[in-house]
Amino acid sequence: MTDSAVAESCRLTVRAPSVTIDLAVPADVPVADLLPTLLRYVGEEAEEAGLDHAGWVLQRLGDAPLDEETTLARAGLADGAVLHLRPHTEALPEARLDDLVDGIAETVGRRLHTWHAGAARGLLVGTAAATVVAALALVFRPGVTDSTATRAACAAVA
Repeated sequence: MTDSAVAESCRLTVRAPSVTIDLAVPADVPVADLLPTLLRYVGEEAEEAGLDHAGWVLQRLGDAPLDEETTLARAGLADGAVLHLRPHTEALPEARLDDLVDGIAETVGRRLHTWHAGAARGLLVGTAAATVVAALALVFRPGVTDSTATRAACAAVA
């Protein structure tokens, strides 16, 4: 076997319901062409059982089943990859990562009105105006003497 033939092959471990298969196959083989060979290694009953559950799928742990039209190389399979041969109706679910930070970032990214410099200026002006109005209301309320009012006005300006 030449070095180029070895470089173009992909060594896989396939875990079937009853057996584990280690094999080297060309990386440009479509998944659909690989399935009949794997079923022969698993046993004759596997081919017949496929009729009961709409066929077989190959998938990596935590991933969706591989597209039967794609090649092993396009599927991103490298030497040492482990695939699971499962009935189509019992395909393993995809891994779902529930990350709070990613969820918040995704939600904020979808919002139409995001925080920007204009919003920051508006908030600053509004807060300053509300503070001045509150200070003036305290200064000019009944019962406040002139010296207290002067001190309060100076404190508000400072």
